[in-house]
Amino acid sequence: MVVPSAVFASVGTAGQRCTTTRRLMLHESVHDDVVERIAKAYKQIRIGDPWDPNTLYGPLHTKQAVQQYLAAIEQAKQQGGTLVCGGKVMLFIP
Repeated sequence: MVVPSAVFASVGTAGQRCTTTRRLMLHESVHDDVVERIAKAYKQIRIGDPWDPNTLYGPLHTKQAVQQYLAAIEQAKQQGGTLVCGGKVMLFIP
């Protein structure tokens, strides 16, 4: 149950809420399993037209938003974070 809840909490509102999940605190005994399952779930998220009801996550809306996204990734890496899925700028929607 933690994986679907965590994924929806982080992308279900496209980051438009102050309550959007940014971090998970995981016990080391479940860490690797949960990270693997979340990465698998993220790879299945439909990114596309925000007006399409089947789309869970729409595009970033400005160049500034893209720069903030990239800066957040760099900051996470500098703080010891590891990127397990994504992290690139999409130039088009598949």
